[in-house]
Amino acid sequence: MMEEIFTEFIVAHADDDPARLLLSAERWPEVEVRHAAAIIAARRKIREKLPSWHACPDINYPSTLALEQCSSEETALYKQAFVPAGGRIADLTGGLGVDCLALAAAASEAHYCERNPELCTAARLNFPLLGAPDLIVHEGDGIAWLSQAPGHFDLVYLDPARRDRSGGRVYDIAGCEPNLLEIKDLLLGKADRVLAKISPMADIGRTLAQLPETRELHVVAAGGEVKELLLLMGEGNTEAPLIVAAEGPLRFSFRPEEETAAPVEFAARPRHYLYQPSKALLKAGAFRLLSYRYGLEKIAPSTHLYTSDRIVEDFPGKRFEVEEAIPWGKPAIRQLKESYPRLEMTALNFPLPTEALRTRIGIPGGGPRHLFATSSANHQKILIITRNDV
Repeated sequence: MMEEIFTEFIVAHADDDPARLLLSAERWPEVEVRHAAAIIAARRKIREKLPSWHACPDINYPSTLALEQCSSEETALYKQAFVPAGGRIADLTGGLGVDCLALAAAASEAHYCERNPELCTAARLNFPLLGAPDLIVHEGDGIAWLSQAPGHFDLVYLDPARRDRSGGRVYDIAGCEPNLLEIKDLLLGKADRVLAKISPMADIGRTLAQLPETRELHVVAAGGEVKELLLLMGEGNTEAPLIVAAEGPLRFSFRPEEETAAPVEFAARPRHYLYQPSKALLKAGAFRLLSYRYGLEKIAPSTHLYTSDRIVEDFPGKRFEVEEAIPWGKPAIRQLKESYPRLEMTALNFPLPTEALRTRIGIPGGGPRHLFATSSANHQKILIITRNDV
């Protein structure tokens, strides 16, 4: 009965200010208001990030840090494709359990490992509520557990901590804990496939050089931002890894040698359409190949914008219709102020960053047009005025 009252309180006060609830706690003596307020605050954080978790008011959230560090539901579901149908899997760094829950949905047997006792307690409570009553929880170090675990796994997953002992962020895999370079032989000896989530800020070229066992590297973006880099490793890999840029339903796959060998043409001027690659593609580094595969001209070697006279409907990024292109300078600023009351702006390969450019030009953002300040193939600074994404 008390649990029902507690859940009803959370649902009824979902839109209330948690701090105000704490100040009025005496109004609800039958409810542990401090705990309820913490859950209400947590549910607000995951409304968009974890919609199916948010829909279940009985979910336990042991820490704000776990919420901040966990994958989104969208990126967790992306990982399901790495699980062989009906396979045996293990998540060695379980955390809140978002990734493990998604992986378990495609597996016949799933193990969750976590050193934090509070997270383990929450996982035991939450997994049945979220439709995974058979997910096996192990409290303790996941690497130590794996070394003693009987049998072989189809997939082992881990998300190494990306903070050093002083709490500072680290991006290189050698600075993470556990260190993939030190444990890769154990991982590959126990599983056919190893999937590791690493920092979206990690250097792709350096990472692939450090881990030649990598079969695939996935750059996963959501909401216009790179969220994760995923390394899929396998023993005996001799091929250059496949790099996959993914955002929503869009996928662009290539091998590094394809990018190096791809011919590219540079535009003498912006043509009828302008294309801006997705953040996933920019991180993946498919600059020349993008031009080649879609038959586009590149604005300049270091300007990752593309142009064509015909529209490319399936371009993996944003498309714009070019209205005019003018040389950068004081006359251009005067012309812009006379012609456009509002302009979205982006500076790419340009002496001024975007915010400094907006201050210099003095036109507020918004409206149906987008200005790109950039450098052309002949090293001229130009302003390309376009209609927003078409």
